[in-house]
Amino acid sequence: MRADFHGVFRAIPPLMRAELPVDLRTFNWSATSWMAKAWYGNRALHYEIWVRHSAKVLELGLHFEADALTNARLYGAFRSRAAEVRRALGDDAQIEQWDKGWTRVWQAFPLREIDDAYATLIQTRFVDYVRVLEPILRDELLKDVDWQLAKAKPLRRAAKVTSSRGSRSG
Repeated sequence: MRADFHGVFRAIPPLMRAELPVDLRTFNWSATSWMAKAWYGNRALHYEIWVRHSAKVLELGLHFEADALTNARLYGAFRSRAAEVRRALGDDAQIEQWDKGWTRVWQAFPLREIDDAYATLIQTRFVDYVRVLEPILRDELLKDVDWQLAKAKPLRRAAKVTSSRGSRSG
C-alpha cells in the first residue's frame, strides 16, 4: 500500500492556526508525500509525521535532532515530566533516545488506507502534540539553545531559575 499523504498534510497548517493558542499559530512548515514537519524557533527541534511504508507505520511526534548535549538535556527534561506528558497525550506517547543521538516524544500508528477518520486522527493528533509539548519545550529550553521564532525577533531568554526539577538549570 502506497498512500499519498499530501492532502492529509496540507490540512494541518490551517488546523494549527485555528486550534492552537495565539502564541503557537506562527510556525514554519514543510511537507512531502511521506513526511511533514512544523517547527518554531529551531528547525532541529521539530514536530514530525513520518510515513514509514517499509515498517507499515506512521510516526508522529516531537523530535530533538540538535547537538548531542541539547538532545540529552531535553530528553532528561521531558523524562522528568513524563507523567504530565502522558496525562495530556495518553499512554501511547513514548519518550526515548534513538538514532544518531537524537531523542523524541512520539507515537506510532498502523499505516492504513487514508479515509476521513484516519486523516482526521492524524491531523488532530499532530495539533495535540504541538499544543501539549511546545509549552513544555519552551519552558525547558536553556538560554544557550539557538532559538528564533518564525517572523518574529529572536527571543532573549533569561537564565533559568533553579527549581526542584533537576532538568531546569542554566
